[in-house]
Amino acid sequence: MSKSLHSPTARLLQSSRLFSLPRPLPPPILESPSASGAYKASETATLPYPTHQAIATPASSHFRGDWGLKRPIPRKTTARSTTPVIRVRAQDNTQHITDFESAADHVLTEAKWRQMGIPLINKDGRTNYSGNRGTPQSVYDDNLDNTDPDATRFDAQLPSGRQNLSSANAETGNQRWKFAGPWLAGMEEGEFEDYVSDKLSKRKAEFKKFLAKRILEKRIRDEERVNRERGQGGALPAKRVEQLRQYVEENYDSEEKKLRDDHIHQHLGSALTAAICDFLDLPGVEMGRQNFAHSALLQNQLNSLTSTQGPPSTHPGAGLSYIRTNAFMENHPYWGPQAHRAPVKARVMTPRTSATFNNHYALLGIGGVVARDPIGTGVNVDSRAAVPEYNENEKEEHYANPDRMVTALDENLPGGNKIWVHPQSAHINEAGFIDLEISRGDKEAIAVKRNKVQHIHDARSQSFGATGSGYVGGARPGQEPNYGSSLPDMRRRRTSGVEGFDREMGRSPLDQAQATERIRRLMDGYTPKNSPSDSSKSSVE
Repeated sequence: MSKSLHSPTARLLQSSRLFSLPRPLPPPILESPSASGAYKASETATLPYPTHQAIATPASSHFRGDWGLKRPIPRKTTARSTTPVIRVRAQDNTQHITDFESAADHVLTEAKWRQMGIPLINKDGRTNYSGNRGTPQSVYDDNLDNTDPDATRFDAQLPSGRQNLSSANAETGNQRWKFAGPWLAGMEEGEFEDYVSDKLSKRKAEFKKFLAKRILEKRIRDEERVNRERGQGGALPAKRVEQLRQYVEENYDSEEKKLRDDHIHQHLGSALTAAICDFLDLPGVEMGRQNFAHSALLQNQLNSLTSTQGPPSTHPGAGLSYIRTNAFMENHPYWGPQAHRAPVKARVMTPRTSATFNNHYALLGIGGVVARDPIGTGVNVDSRAAVPEYNENEKEEHYANPDRMVTALDENLPGGNKIWVHPQSAHINEAGFIDLEISRGDKEAIAVKRNKVQHIHDARSQSFGATGSGYVGGARPGQEPNYGSSLPDMRRRRTSGVEGFDREMGRSPLDQAQATERIRRLMDGYTPKNSPSDSSKSSVE
């Protein structure tokens, strides 16, 4: 026991606090800078998604520069940072230093998204046949969040009635987001040739065994189905299964030729295509489909093969949010449930009008992500000349005018141009970029967020008050017969049990001074019935 505790491996584990780091992801593919200036690339810009693990340390260890690495990190490099989080590019190199940099960009982005609570959805591209777009679904739905190939095969083998109950979308069925094979539609010609020559040429014998097993399973299923239709039982005996296996092995070449001939006529819908996709586990193809009688299933199969969108590089949620939908209400601590969620401020990155060109839609920055303004140049925009100049005290009032904020940037506005928006949903494409959908902020939600709701109460009291000038209608409900209102209630009102000055005080609201005066006046001139003084006087007489 003592030898195992003092072994070199045990001492290494006891002295190591950061045992290993996950392997970094491949860097995202960025566009090269254009000479025309239409696209501006930056080497210091934040990457679309993180590639290295972010590391944090307690405050006591941070003061000593201890991050659990091979050597301490200089404290002056992270002491002034409000978010002391780093990512290590190399724990050691030829210069015997630790290559690291700040990871606050992606850490703060993740914190902002967790606070905003934006649901992540899966967008189906338009089909090449009908041009329709599928209904957006959450990336965490049971029919989308799958990694096991057997999940799609099991869904394909179910009867049509049970498929409608087991899947949220009967046309697409269960889908997967993680595959072992490459995306053929996204490969270049040279990459495809290397893939075929280097990897596929060495797996011919393996594919032959796989195809023979697949043909045998199909033969067994067909005979079992015929026996069930004749009422002769279900499973085949072992002797019959062995006979079918010998037949497939002896006639493999003819069976393979039959599959090739069917592929000439059926193309992507053939059984040979399904076998190849199942063997290589190719993305964008639904495996195990045995029935292509429905045109929707066949179209979905063909569209997925020729789609321009590949599978996601990571989970479609990417760890940004775990909310399935935005169909929930926020409960304000003072005003109660709200019709709209709390808005957030979005910075205007590119206005509609700039020095180089005019855009139909402004670009906004929300939570570290650039999104497009949902309202374009087709709406009426207020003239900037008719609005007074900015000042520090009234800049929040100018933020409430989104049309002016997105028209052109004003360098005199403290903090820059900003507007209030409601994040609705987000989608992460196959390249790792975030597609965020937003809507303009609701005026009432903005007022609740800023805690300035007095003008809302004033407007409602004037519009819906009983004696207000904005009240529209004839007789008040219950005063005279009318459609939509009842007859007046002629029943005798119930006598209240409250008497004395409590009853007098309950008729009209009084302040403290008026209430004290009313109580004193009632006490001086009020004598209750059957008081003790009257009863004693009557007894003496």
